[in-house]
Amino acid sequence: MATQMSSARRGIATDEMKRVAKDEDVTLDWLLPKIASGSIIIPSNNVRPQKIHNVGIGKGMKTKVNVNIGTSTLNVNVEEEVEKAKVAVKYHADTIMDLSDGGDVGSIRRTLLDAAPITFGTVPIYEAYNFGVEKHK
Repeated sequence: MATQMSSARRGIATDEMKRVAKDEDVTLDWLLPKIASGSIIIPSNNVRPQKIHNVGIGKGMKTKVNVNIGTSTLNVNVEEEVEKAKVAVKYHADTIMDLSDGGDVGSIRRTLLDAAPITFGTVPIYEAYNFGVEKHK
């Protein structure tokens, strides 16, 4: 599967690039070289089943609103995190970052992904930490 960067390097404008160019009020001629060089990114997960509204992040792009959510070892309340994700979407956040480090992080992430059809990131070291703690209990 081609990435946004590899497509831009071949001069191919993906649907995501076209959407970002429109949203950001820039031309594809301006956008593609910046994606190709890595100064602008379009986070895009080709295997995510639901279509999301991709955003451009980087130099020359509009400021984005990111919402941090996630469970902790002291409070594993998935329903509360789902509600936070829905509020983020309702009020037009551009991205969500899942900082979960408590509970079944993989299952929690899948649930949150289903609840939030926007750009979604994680911190893999948190899951690795959780795995290490559970393994050594």
